[in-house]
Amino acid sequence: MKKELAELQEELSQAHNQVHISETRVSAALDKLAYMEELVNDRLLQERSTVESECTSSSASTSTGLLDTPKSKQPRRTLNVSGPVKDYSSRLKNFWYPVAFSADLKDDTMLPIDCFEQSWVIFRGADGKPGCVRNTCAHRACPLDLGSVNEGRIQCPYHGWEYSTDGKCEKMPSTRLLNVKIKALPCFEQEGMIWIWPGNDPPAATLPSLLPPSGFQIHAEIVMELPVEHGLLLDNLLDLAHAPFTHTSTFAKGWSVPSLVKFLTPASGLQGYWDPYPIDMEFRPPCMVLSTIGISKPGKLEGQSTKQCSTHLHQLHVCLPASRQKTRLLYRMSLDFAPLLKHIPFMQYVWRHFAEQVLNEDLRLVLGQQDRMLNGANIWNLPVSYDKLGVRYRIWRDAVDSGEKELPFSK
Repeated sequence: MKKELAELQEELSQAHNQVHISETRVSAALDKLAYMEELVNDRLLQERSTVESECTSSSASTSTGLLDTPKSKQPRRTLNVSGPVKDYSSRLKNFWYPVAFSADLKDDTMLPIDCFEQSWVIFRGADGKPGCVRNTCAHRACPLDLGSVNEGRIQCPYHGWEYSTDGKCEKMPSTRLLNVKIKALPCFEQEGMIWIWPGNDPPAATLPSLLPPSGFQIHAEIVMELPVEHGLLLDNLLDLAHAPFTHTSTFAKGWSVPSLVKFLTPASGLQGYWDPYPIDMEFRPPCMVLSTIGISKPGKLEGQSTKQCSTHLHQLHVCLPASRQKTRLLYRMSLDFAPLLKHIPFMQYVWRHFAEQVLNEDLRLVLGQQDRMLNGANIWNLPVSYDKLGVRYRIWRDAVDSGEKELPFSK
């Protein structure tokens, strides 16, 4: 029996060594994949760099006459995000944008919103379907959201003109009815959210789904107006490496600082997972960030991947470009555990308080970035390996603004 036990221990040791070798090979393969992804990003950024470096190199070689000069190094990765925020490209408007949660739009209420520097108001028609019209009366330019909703029509508080969800004026008290219509946007309701299409191109036939994964229940839906350009806010949300330094009073309290933070993308796209954090993340055009966080207890991390965690938090952030220096943020939080929390009175206010705490930790930094950017500083001077997803968002955004027919990372 002792001999058989020794043989079994030897077999177990060999098997353990094989498993260790396999794990090492998998880890090496992932590291190689991450390295290749960085090379792809480098190449894309270099192709978008200006010819200025070439001109400088040419003038330098001319000044040295016939002397041999060493080959110049390839330009360092960089993105040009500096100076005052430019006018939004009309191409960026040709997407469906979620602008409100269905629960916030009652039959007799309206929601004023800003989108791409223009004011709109959302309300429900007589059929219960939402509509989005310009928040300006055709008569005397009075803001319509100061009025009321009357039998599925929005009534101007100045002279009582009433508009349906398609923008047509259907009532003009005290005068003859004229053929008047204000601009209305394509508006649709799906999966608990109100969507609009602010672009001039025909709207896409289908809307993307933003529901949490199967097994999750929605616990909180929060809307905030933030004095930050929406691209800057997206940059922040797509970055996790800042958490142990920025969110030391909230969810990252007690986190250790890893020696290396990586974002791995198994497919060449706009989604992947963080290492060493058990967090999956995705940028979904045009302005959404989805993340799934593996947790054991609220505020604590467990394991090296979401699959190794027993409970999860799912987050949706929608960064609607209200104006060049204002973002309408829609936040939805879902859990795959503790369903009873939904039934605790005033729990929505607890979640909002926590969300505001986390956001305030970011805001003071992002507002500082915005101030520097408006004065000419480039906020993307030196991208490093953990900036991968943010860099890809900026490459995608540049491609949209320049009118490229096939957008990068779209496959």
